[in-house]
Amino acid sequence: MDRLRQYEIAFVGLKTGIHQFNFDIDDRFFAYFNNSLVNKGDLKVHLNFDKKPSFFILYFRIEGFVHLPCDRCSAELDFPLDADFTIVVKFDDHSENEHDDSMADVIYIDRNETHLNTGQLIYEFINLSIPLHRINCDNLNNKKPCDYEILSRLVAPAPKKQKPPVDPRWKDLTKIKLN
Repeated sequence: MDRLRQYEIAFVGLKTGIHQFNFDIDDRFFAYFNNSLVNKGDLKVHLNFDKKPSFFILYFRIEGFVHLPCDRCSAELDFPLDADFTIVVKFDDHSENEHDDSMADVIYIDRNETHLNTGQLIYEFINLSIPLHRINCDNLNNKKPCDYEILSRLVAPAPKKQKPPVDPRWKDLTKIKLN
């Protein structure tokens, strides 16, 4: 049994028009993906599935939070996500890699398919919603300040500036002043 089966949409029985689906995403969802950037979260996915006679348009709305470490101090924080994505699904008997890559928001499925699994798409959209350099603790409405104990361990103390000893041979040259 496919572990993401609960995210499948049986589009064959659907009438032409807009259909709504809602998915709850939690820690179990992220466990399905190895080496996932996100392991914990609480998200709501609202999907408007617009079925046309020869293609589909999927409108994803993702809201909630994911549990991530702060980039600066590694303290655990709840990072809010609020994103919208649109995908067009077309029918084609040929391999997907034969198509133009400039149409990145279009995916192709075989005409014989009866179900569309949106689990992988949801996972990818969640990861695309996370910025490359996550916002640190201080910038998240001061909900949790950075762990300054960790930060103090990461920053090496500045070396004390000591005057280098003056070579006595050059001591007399310091008395000369240029006019």
